[in-house]
Amino acid sequence: MKSNILLKLGLMLALMCSFSLKAETLQNVNSIEQVAHVYAMEQALAHFDNPQVVTGNLDSRLRLQKCDNPLTAFNNSKKFGLGNQVIGVKCQSETQWTVYVPVTIKLYRTVVVAARPLNANRLISASDIKLAEIDISTLRKAYFKEPKLVIGQQLKYPLAMGKVLSANNVRPQKIVRRGETITLIAEAGSMQVKMTGMALSDAVLGEKIRVENSSSKRIVEGIVDAPGQVKISM
Repeated sequence: MKSNILLKLGLMLALMCSFSLKAETLQNVNSIEQVAHVYAMEQALAHFDNPQVVTGNLDSRLRLQKCDNPLTAFNNSKKFGLGNQVIGVKCQSETQWTVYVPVTIKLYRTVVVAARPLNANRLISASDIKLAEIDISTLRKAYFKEPKLVIGQQLKYPLAMGKVLSANNVRPQKIVRRGETITLIAEAGSMQVKMTGMALSDAVLGEKIRVENSSSKRIVEGIVDAPGQVKISM
């Protein structure tokens, strides 16, 4: 009876030792994810200002022989960009293996979004929009960084509150009309002088336009900076 008990205890200890040895010979999954994260962050910092890296989790059931040498990471993609990426992590020792870890590169920037639900064909006003921090890796179209670039433009499609305004869902509107009295703003360094002028053609925001100075009758060229406003450099 006593010998049977000892035999059972011996078997239990042997099993426990085998499990312990097996665990010690396996590569820790977290260490693989960490190598991929560090590599992705280094690459992201080389291309972008203040990026964020989110590393995906490998299957916890993954069983790989523990690597005798430091793990190395690599990227097969020719161009490292924003959004989803796949980072390879390899072991180069007697036992060789390679694992691919999913990562996401995020980049938050201040962009113009809808402050409330907006209908199609609406002329955008200052109260219709606001600035918000958005992960631009999710954006497919050109976005606006400044509200003044959007104000006065017309929406092509309805836009839900919080949605990013892009060049794809607005159309330029003529915010300066020929013969209209406009404000000329001349800048020279830190100095700024305002004058009155007359627009010689229609123009949209950001477009170059010729303007006649009302005082000197001199014709100058400037850029439409806002409705009824043209900026010239001296």
